[in-house]
Amino acid sequence: MKAEHTESLERVNQIWVDEGVTLHRNYLDGRTGGIRLFLSFKNARKLNFTDKILDTAEMVGSELADANFNNTSLARANLFGANLSGAEMRQCTLDKSDLRGVCLENADLEGASLTSADIRNGFILVRQPDGTYVPVKNDEASNFDGINLKGADLSDAKLGRVIGRRTNLTNVNFKNADLTGAVMADSNVSGSIFTGADLTNADLSGCIFHGANLSGALLNNTNLEGADLTAAHFNNNDLVYANTVETSLPKSIEALDKTLRDILEEHMLWINSLGRSGTQADLSKYDLQATDLAGINLQAAELSFSNISNCTFLASRLNMANMKNVIALNSDFSDADMRGVKLENANLTGASLRHCRLSPMNILGTQGNKVNANLRSCCLDQTDMENADLSHADLSGSRFRLANLANTNLSNAICVDVDFTGADLRTANLEGADLRGCKGLVLP
Repeated sequence: MKAEHTESLERVNQIWVDEGVTLHRNYLDGRTGGIRLFLSFKNARKLNFTDKILDTAEMVGSELADANFNNTSLARANLFGANLSGAEMRQCTLDKSDLRGVCLENADLEGASLTSADIRNGFILVRQPDGTYVPVKNDEASNFDGINLKGADLSDAKLGRVIGRRTNLTNVNFKNADLTGAVMADSNVSGSIFTGADLTNADLSGCIFHGANLSGALLNNTNLEGADLTAAHFNNNDLVYANTVETSLPKSIEALDKTLRDILEEHMLWINSLGRSGTQADLSKYDLQATDLAGINLQAAELSFSNISNCTFLASRLNMANMKNVIALNSDFSDADMRGVKLENANLTGASLRHCRLSPMNILGTQGNKVNANLRSCCLDQTDMENADLSHADLSGSRFRLANLANTNLSNAICVDVDFTGADLRTANLEGADLRGCKGLVLP
């Protein structure tokens, strides 16, 4: 928003806002004397709206830079053309809100909900004394540059030609969203969901897609030049009409210089000889989808950045394996030995880990040294972890939304900032677990 326009807006203070918020809550509750909050074309920058219910509020063209909206509900609010640059909006609810032409540059919307929000182009014209109209914004496109949308829900949102270079879009839900012509170059979209999204003419060049699900997305004339799609989930047909010049793609299993069977046999020799003969299995950055690896010994194998979705690892040995940044959608790890495994930043949505061992791994030849399983920032949404052993595991920043954790052993686990929304924890063992900052934790 242009500086001269901002200066012309009526400045309101915190007392005025607090009184208006109270009257607005009465309006929402249908109480006598309630008045809808109108902040349109007012200057409320740096003011505090934390934990407030502001559904349907009118804030057209408002100056709200650096304001605090953490945990605030703005469902169906009209924020057309508002300036929210630098605003704190963590866990904010903006479902079905009008955000056309909004400026969210450098705003923090981590964990925010923007389902069905309208964030397409829009600009405001102001009438001048001579009768002419001039825009009060330099760019008609919504500005997302530098924004933090980590873990936000933008399903069914209308974004259109939104501008958001160098944006944190990790673990964002873009399911069925309209991103036609969006400019998101050089952003991190790791772990994000794009199923059913329209990315026609979008610029996603230089983006990092580790663990992202692009299956079923419309990629017509989408610019993926220089993007990193290793460990991303997609069908080759999805990329037919996209620009994939210098795009990093997962390696095909057919490109292996040895057969998979030979690699596994060499790996067994390497394990049994304690590294004196044979060769450690290195399957990093390979597309291994739908491979049957049940009962296979992949102890200490290198699997980072691989796509192992829809694979079977039933009763396999994966202890001490490096599985950082893998994507393993709907894979079966039931009864697998995964003690001391590295699963940081992995996406295991919908996987089965029933009776899986993710407890510490004792190191041979040492005096009681152990390696704990590392599942930091791991996506475990909708996983079945019934009777799994996660004792002492590092789960910091991970997500267990709608997961089955019945009888799961989480004793002494590090669960700092874990999202348990909708998870079944009724019979889980949480004794000694570090639960600071947990979200959605409902204990029996």
